[in-house]
Amino acid sequence: MKLKYKIILGSIILVVLGLLSYSDNNSQPLTSNTPAFSEGMDQKIKDAFLEVWQDYPSLHSYDFEVIQMQLDASTMQARPVIDLGDVFSNKRQYRLNVGLKVLDSGDLTLAGLPKNVLKGWFAHELGHIVDYENHSNLGMVTYGIRYSLSDRYKRDREHTADSIAIRHGFRDEIVTTKRYLMENDFISPTYQSQLKKYYMSIRGAELCPDKRVPILPEVDL
Repeated sequence: MKLKYKIILGSIILVVLGLLSYSDNNSQPLTSNTPAFSEGMDQKIKDAFLEVWQDYPSLHSYDFEVIQMQLDASTMQARPVIDLGDVFSNKRQYRLNVGLKVLDSGDLTLAGLPKNVLKGWFAHELGHIVDYENHSNLGMVTYGIRYSLSDRYKRDREHTADSIAIRHGFRDEIVTTKRYLMENDFISPTYQSQLKKYYMSIRGAELCPDKRVPILPEVDL
């Protein structure tokens, strides 16, 4: 088997296992309330999340957890929680993993971020979860595979998450978050490069419609 096919197959297996399992050694005991926060999370982070959460009412019927842990490849990760037995059903929970620090930015902690930056970040992540609602549990497996293997698909999904956040009333916070990450020297150039590659630009967020724009069919005249 050629190396590239081995890599693709391995990626698929990892994505599927990641989507269908819900065991994490870093998670901590949670309360029974939704959203539930892991123990020891800074109150500033909780407050910023809850202020955003209240404007995403479509998600309030789900069990939702916000877990703070050490993350090595991102700053936040929004994901569905799907047990193997529920892959062909509609049963689903959601989980937001929150890092202790901003990716590749030294000692900059999430608790040290300005509140509006946190709110913009959370609005984007909850935008991902609203986007997940367009996919079945089985469809989320395909989503994860395509997101991992296709730069174009990843860029499309990240732009969609920003668009959803803006439609939920968080344009100012999204723009503030982008300015903070792109215009501060203490944010890693490597991280900034990834943001430019996959995420909506500051100007794009400023001009993004705050209502869903219908896609019209092409007509030959």
